[in-house]
Formats: sequence, C-alpha cells, structure tokens
Amino acid sequence: MQRVLDWIEETLEAEIDPAELADRAGYSLWHFLHRFRQEVGMPLCRYRTKRRLAHAIYAVSRGMGVTDAALRWGFGSHSGFYRAFAREYGASPRAWLKAHRAVQPTVPLLKEEVFSMLNRDVFQQALTRWGLDLPLAPVTYPSGHISETAMYAGEELMLKAYRDGYACRLADELSRALEVEGLPAALLLPLPSGELSVPAAEGWQITLCRRLPGKPLRADELIRSPEKGRRIGEALAVFHRAAARVEDMALADDEPYADHLLNWALPNAREALPADFPADYAQQAEKLRALPAVLIHRDPNPSNLIDTGSGIGFIDFDLSRRCARIFDPCYTATAVLSEVFGREELPWAENWPVFVRSVLAGYDSVSSLTAAERAAVPAMLIGNELLALAAFAGSSKYRDVFEVNQRMLGWMLQHLPA
Repeated sequence: MQRVLDWIEETLEAEIDPAELADRAGYSLWHFLHRFRQEVGMPLCRYRTKRRLAHAIYAVSRGMGVTDAALRWGFGSHSGFYRAFAREYGASPRAWLKAHRAVQPTVPLLKEEVFSMLNRDVFQQALTRWGLDLPLAPVTYPSGHISETAMYAGEELMLKAYRDGYACRLADELSRALEVEGLPAALLLPLPSGELSVPAAEGWQITLCRRLPGKPLRADELIRSPEKGRRIGEALAVFHRAAARVEDMALADDEPYADHLLNWALPNAREALPADFPADYAQQAEKLRALPAVLIHRDPNPSNLIDTGSGIGFIDFDLSRRCARIFDPCYTATAVLSEVFGREELPWAENWPVFVRSVLAGYDSVSSLTAAERAAVPAMLIGNELLALAAFAGSSKYRDVFEVNQRMLGWMLQHLPA
C-alpha cells in the first residue's frame, strides 16, 4: 500500500482512474478500494483531496495565487478549492494561513502514521456517542503539522484521543487538580453513561472536553518579549503543585531520565550531533539522576499553553510522567527556540537566553529551585534536544523539524544561558 501512496503523490496534478491504481497494485477495483480504506483509514477520493489541499495551500503560502494553485491541483476553480479547504480545515485558506505555517508536503509513510486508526470518521462517530452532530476541523500546530490525535468539534469543544483508559483517567484527574489550584482547566465531558471515553481501534480512547477560552501562546511573541517567560514559569510551578494531588496514580517514567538519554536518545541521535558536542555529556547526564522526580506535564510547548486572560491553562497530558521538575521549564525553552530558530525577522539569538532565565525565575518565585537543579539546567536543555533529534531521526514527515533541531543544538552549545 505504501507504493500506492507514492503513486498517488506522483499523479496529484492529473486525474487518474482508480482502476489504474488498482491494476498497478495487482488487485481488483473493489478489493483495492476496500483495502485502501482499511489500511489508510479513508476512501481513496478523500485521501487524494486531502493531499491536493496540502500541496495547494503550501503553494499559496509560497506566493502562488489561490486560483493558480486551485487549477494546478485539480480543483477546477477558486471556489471549488475554497469550499474543499474550508470543509477540511474549518477556515478559509487566507484565514488559516494567518494563524498557521504551511508545511512542504512529503509522501505519508504508513509506518509513521496513525490516521488509519484515528481519522475524521472515527472522531465523527465518537462524537455521536455524546449525542452531538458538529462540524470537525483539524488541530494544527504552529509548525504547520496537523494533529493525528485531536480534532475541534464546533467552536467550543475538542475531541482528543489517548492511548488507553489510564491516560484518560490521568487527564481527567489532572484537569480537576488544576481547577482546584485556580488554573484554567479543560475538564473531560462524560458520556450519558458516565464513562469518560469512547473506545477506538487498538486501545485508543477518545474523549471530549470544552476548549479553554483564549489562544495558545505564540513563540514569535514570546521571543519578542522574553520577560513573558516569567508567567510560564509561574504557571508550571503551580501545575506541579496541582499534579502532586494525583501523583499517586501516575506511572513512573518508562526508565529514569538519565537512562533514557544515555541508552536511547544519545545512541539514536549520535550521527546528527555536531563535532563539538561535549565529550563529557554522559557524565553531565548522570548528575540528573540525583534530582527528585515529580509528576510533570512533559510537553509544555507553546501550543499546549493557553492564555485565557485570567491565567495560563494547560492542555494535552498524553505524556505526563514522573521526571525531574526542571524538565518542564527547560522543555518550554527549547520548544520556543525550535519555532523561532533562524527566522531573520525575530531577535531570537539575543532574546532566547533572557527567555530561559525568565521562565526559571518565574518558577523559582513560586517554588524555589535547589542549587542542584540550577546547576543541572544546561544538561537538561541539551538532553531535551537529544530527545527531539532521536525522536525525529529517520522520519519523513518530520524531516524539517529534525533539521531545525540539528542546527539548533549546535547553536545552543555555544549560547547556553548562564
């Protein structure tokens, strides 16, 4: 089936008879269409439309006129492209591009995707279990990549898939604990039966919650005003205080953070490491073992931090585990840098060290950092980059993210904040 996806990508600008694809794949037309939907998770026609939309919006973002892009990618007219795009993305092309960055499309690799398990139809069917019929729109990250595990439902709700029932329960308990601490929280909405989730394929569980009012933080705005990092640090400290209320139900990390770095991240990222990577980094990572572990968010990138006006709220607790608490402030710092790195219109080089210090100062003002934690910040910042490189190494879909983080690590090694 991967060869079929490759063929489709090569013929997006032209019309192709499904029977031709079936013949090239060696199947009857009926068997091919059935197997395609089973493995890819959507009908052939819808898949081709999604791929054409992705190419067309990228072309528009690079300066091509909307009508030219519509015609090139087989939509027949500006209005045809507009309708198809709005139906798939929940916004007009121009409005979407004002809020997101279009990513250059690459051929999807089935081994990297979960869309065969979690597609629009699966989310739409799950929504009916709550007795609702609302239009769905994709959740798009600032990088331009589209979430495979979440969709907006109407203007106020969001469907979110978790790996298993434990993750759903932890997300619910964390949200309730945040509410007690006065942080904005997106509580899960139970089904009429009282259950929190709808089962999906291979153990996935789909939940429904109200979207937090407000907007995700933006890395470009944070790097222009790095002192705003203080609010993030304060919110992270309160998050950890709230998480302590439910820490007894949280899993320990798969393995200690230092082991994860040394046994997985460092070996898998080794080929991407700059020549001046510290020879003694393994010794630095060993010192992270002494830091006490708490329940952390583990993915506090700007898109998961919602400025509600009354405070910063948190979403997406998929990765919450026990780890050293400075992981979260350091992760936010590297996540912001990865979104602004190399952008000539932004003062990222001079402002990022200020941002890091602001986040840490905000955290320390709520929950004092120890001398050992302060000393471990450089090793944690580097460690987070190793995790990113190892996670995206060899990925086709996230090749651009990998390359940015590879260049970023080299720069960070020369500019780690004191």
